[in-house]
Amino acid sequence: MSHLHLHIGAGHTSLEQAHPAQQPSSMPIGWQSVLAAGPQRLPSPAALEMAIMQVEDAISTCWPQSLALNTISGSDPALYQIATQCGLPLQPGSQLGRHSVESLFSRLANAVEGGSAAGLPDAADFVGSLLILRELMHHLDIAAITLERAAS
Repeated sequence: MSHLHLHIGAGHTSLEQAHPAQQPSSMPIGWQSVLAAGPQRLPSPAALEMAIMQVEDAISTCWPQSLALNTISGSDPALYQIATQCGLPLQPGSQLGRHSVESLFSRLANAVEGGSAAGLPDAADFVGSLLILRELMHHLDIAAITLERAAS
């Protein structure tokens, strides 16, 4: 089983091997391109559903089969923000599990539908990254993301 590093950028998302033996694998959707929302507000329910479908289509095109990985790693600031919202210690090695991501996404979906958004960031990078992360973990059968120290 190879070790992959996740990066959710503004215009693309990639899963790359730490020491590439193969070509990096990516999809042309990132946190900024997935949602048409403004920089500081939650998307509409219809926009969220459309974004979910867009990410699912991109995943099935770019990664047509489950990766079935126990963990992959990531160091994006949005991953650390997601981990904070899930109550994880912000240190390299912390595990951001699929169940925690699903629970946080459920809070987001509830807020989008008019429920309480108290304490939930509404910045586009957070919302878009959470949506992409949730879909990747679900569709590629990724159990957890291991937080890594950001590159200096």
